[in-house]
Amino acid sequence: MAQELKVELVKRLKRIEGQTRGVQKMVEEERGCAEILHQLTAINEAVRSVSLMLAEEYAMECLQTTSKRGKSREAVTAMLDVISRVPR
Repeated sequence: MAQELKVELVKRLKRIEGQTRGVQKMVEEERGCAEILHQLTAINEAVRSVSLMLAEEYAMECLQTTSKRGKSREAVTAMLDVISRVPR
């Protein structure tokens, strides 16, 4: 994994962690459901974004590694399997 991607993923995951703690505090403070749901939607989108970034990196690594071994068909199948599991 490229260092720049790793740094970006960690940054985004820390932001998601902060958002999650914020929602926990909102629940403890009995804030409005609409506010909480809005924040949860933002968290879901952030997680989806990180998942897609990671799936894309996995796909590139998978294709590069297996195509060198002459197994690109298996690589594409494995890649599609992982990507299909990313929540939408």
